[in-house]
Amino acid sequence: MNSFKNKQQGSALTNLVGGIAILGISVFLLAKLANSGYSADVDLVTENATATRIMPAGNLKLGDGAEPGQRTGKQVFDKVCFQCHAADSSTAFSPKMTHNADWAPRIAKGLDTLFNSALHGFTGQGNMPAKGGATDLTDDEVKRAVVYMANNSGGSFPEPVAGGAASAPASASGAAVAGQAEPEKNTEVAAADDGQAKANFEKSCQACHAANSAIPNAPKLGNKDDWAPRIAQGKDTLFKHAIEGFTGAKGGVMPPKGGSALSDDEVKAVVTYMANQAGAKF
Repeated sequence: MNSFKNKQQGSALTNLVGGIAILGISVFLLAKLANSGYSADVDLVTENATATRIMPAGNLKLGDGAEPGQRTGKQVFDKVCFQCHAADSSTAFSPKMTHNADWAPRIAKGLDTLFNSALHGFTGQGNMPAKGGATDLTDDEVKRAVVYMANNSGGSFPEPVAGGAASAPASASGAAVAGQAEPEKNTEVAAADDGQAKANFEKSCQACHAANSAIPNAPKLGNKDDWAPRIAQGKDTLFKHAIEGFTGAKGGVMPPKGGSALSDDEVKAVVTYMANQAGAKF
């Protein structure tokens, strides 16, 4: 009888110890599973790491991996423009890159006109949809593509920077000194601000008139032989041709104001700047 009791008590104790052991093992395994793969690392709580963990599931990247607005002219050309403007494209009437003859009359219209046609579309002998149909392009990206194509086809435009070039500061000479009458201005801008005139030249005129431009029949900056017969005609004639446009006997074509949005006075200032660089004293 005592032997049976002892066996019964031993069995109960064994079961209790076994249950506690199983419970302990289960708790341990659950804790291990819940924390699997985790290891404390101070780098995981940095600001950048936190931002990465909570970033949206979809992060917009364009097809070439560039962020919106940051593509170069070449990237835009390779992605969008090549279809119509590649050197071997068969699209009718579109100027092909490296075909200087295609681009010369377009470059002669000026950068502002090229930008306007590319951004807003063009209908004529051949149609150009706004932004080449790629409405996701920013204005700056379109402008970079235009400059890239033009400069590989005889142009020499500066590449637009993101957000557009900063406005040129106003000339100090134009501000009236407090307490003094503002000096009378010369309506023909004979004393043009060379700095501003040069900026306008680089923006709107250098495609045809830069010293290294490939546009035929356009007088090049600093080339006295090109400018001498024109300077001899007088500044009034030069101003008239630049503002109203001109078709030369040898085939050169000058669109009104070079196709730019410059004012009459700004055009006169640029003409004066170019002529004076070639020996005139306007």
